[in-house]
Amino acid sequence: MDRISPLPDDLILKILSFPPTKVAITTSLLSKRWRDVWKHVPKLEYFAPRASTFIQNFLILHKAPVLKTMHVELAQNHRPTDIEIWLRVAVERGVRKLRFHNNPFGPKEAIRLPGSLYTCQTLVSLTLLYTFIVDVPLTICFPSLKTLRLRAPAMVRVEFSNDEIVPRILSGCPVLEGLAITRVNNGNMKTFTIMVPSLLRLTVLDLKSGSQVPGDDIGLMIAAPSLTSLTVFSQVSCSLVNMPCLVKAYIKLSSPGDSKKLLQFLTSAEHLSLCAIPSTFSYPIGVFYHLVSLVLCTCCSVWFCLILRQTPKLRVLRFRPIERCFDYVQIQWEQTSSVPQCLISSLKTVEWIDYQGRESEKKTVMYLLKNSGQLKKMAIKALPSTNLGDRYKMLQELSSTQRSSKQCQFFFT
Repeated sequence: MDRISPLPDDLILKILSFPPTKVAITTSLLSKRWRDVWKHVPKLEYFAPRASTFIQNFLILHKAPVLKTMHVELAQNHRPTDIEIWLRVAVERGVRKLRFHNNPFGPKEAIRLPGSLYTCQTLVSLTLLYTFIVDVPLTICFPSLKTLRLRAPAMVRVEFSNDEIVPRILSGCPVLEGLAITRVNNGNMKTFTIMVPSLLRLTVLDLKSGSQVPGDDIGLMIAAPSLTSLTVFSQVSCSLVNMPCLVKAYIKLSSPGDSKKLLQFLTSAEHLSLCAIPSTFSYPIGVFYHLVSLVLCTCCSVWFCLILRQTPKLRVLRFRPIERCFDYVQIQWEQTSSVPQCLISSLKTVEWIDYQGRESEKKTVMYLLKNSGQLKKMAIKALPSTNLGDRYKMLQELSSTQRSSKQCQFFFT
């Protein structure tokens, strides 16, 4: 018995909005009652090798007053003029969420986004992947845009023709809250500038490869004082402004000098993940009054010595290899002259992933066991390739260490 057909139209349209559009259209074969229902679904979601005819016919037959969502992924090249028409129609239909994924394997052909897109009043979320953007107009206004993604996993990217395009786009987003950008090739850009006062969440994967030549100003500049969440993976120079609202930060840097520039602006963070080799000289990094959770990449665990004195409320400390680590040589650990305040009063949990039993690692763990008066858990997970003999030796060395906290439980796996 057909239990769906008697449902109200609004509910049926809601149900049909979940599957891809091609699946929703097949319901037209069920009965006369279903023949035209799909035409009123306010969503176009299509992933197929050849999309031109399908998308064109959909836009012609579509009867909903508003096209709330348009999500198109292309697996073959299409004429830029066709793409421009699709996007222009979407804007005319009051699109709110627009995701366009161009063919990643075809020749890089410039796409001129329709002028009406740059002044779209209804757009709330915009995602562009594998798109080479040119001819950005001087007037840009996205009054409702809250999320902008110019990124994707792996090698998906958006490319820009010069330094001015990104700041020009961002300047027209007065209420932007979330921004994610992946840049693989610098192209004609030297400085990648992100200046958005309203921005709350930012992810920047700057994957420029190769060495920087003298006079080459390639770099990343971020001025977003309202940020609460920041992720930066950069192989080029990076500069920040103060971020007093910052709660979470995930930082991976390839240059020792950059770590000095960034850390002084991250002191408001409550949760920090860090993969960056420190400079060989000491410098003030500021006090992390709010930091309660710290993750240090095992390639640079020497940060433990520098930061621990500046984190009076730290509760959780983790050492682990961070994905795609730059793999610097670990610097020799040196015991601090006095016990940091967090070890005396707040540190509860210490975890070490892929422990190898190096002398500096062993000294660090032993120091924490001996001096952490409030420690409740010390968990060590050996590198998977470690043989049983070495594991047993590590366990004996660490488990026999005197513990300052009587509540501390020691786990070794």
